[in-house]
Amino acid sequence: MRQRIARDGLPATLRKAIGDHVFRHSASVVMELRREDARLGPVRADGSIRFVILRDDDEVPPLCPFLAHRRRDFIDSLAIGKLGFFVLRHEIAVGCAWVALSDHHDSRMRERYRVAPGEAYLYSWLLDPVERPRGTALMFARWVMQVLLGMAVERMFCVIDRDNRASYRIHQHFRYRESGLLVRHFHLLHLRWTLMSRYKGTLGLRDPARGRRAA
Repeated sequence: MRQRIARDGLPATLRKAIGDHVFRHSASVVMELRREDARLGPVRADGSIRFVILRDDDEVPPLCPFLAHRRRDFIDSLAIGKLGFFVLRHEIAVGCAWVALSDHHDSRMRERYRVAPGEAYLYSWLLDPVERPRGTALMFARWVMQVLLGMAVERMFCVIDRDNRASYRIHQHFRYRESGLLVRHFHLLHLRWTLMSRYKGTLGLRDPARGRRAA
């Protein structure tokens, strides 16, 4: 705590503590990509990078420290039929994305998404921060989408936090567009709930200084 206060200051540390343990909320948009709109390009990976897809009872690869605490979650996701897409550097997993090819229900977040035949719901994109300056995020996302298109997926969609500028911009790069569904998450002590609503047009990113869109 003392180190965090010294690094971030007392007000920022208190805001984070309240957000982590008392109350926080977020606003996200559902973004979608249709096959005919996709802009992908080649995947250029050096010899230290390898991509793998996990299914059913496949063994989860060794995980970097950033992902290690999620191993049980990954095993459980495979057990209920989700697909795990992993990027490995020197045979250690440094990033992952999860895909549902049928209806998805997250009991913790109280979310339900209908996934029709020919659709894919992409969620839980995770990447070791060390990898971000290396361009791994774009390379990994490009590979995941190419694989899904090769599986005859016509529409893929995901939920993007309006405060997550990097993720929003990456999806825009591949020509994802907002689908008109707003997803708001609320966390109060140990309670979580989700509200969904429709809107028209494009909300874009939230401007943290003004509390409005900044796309």
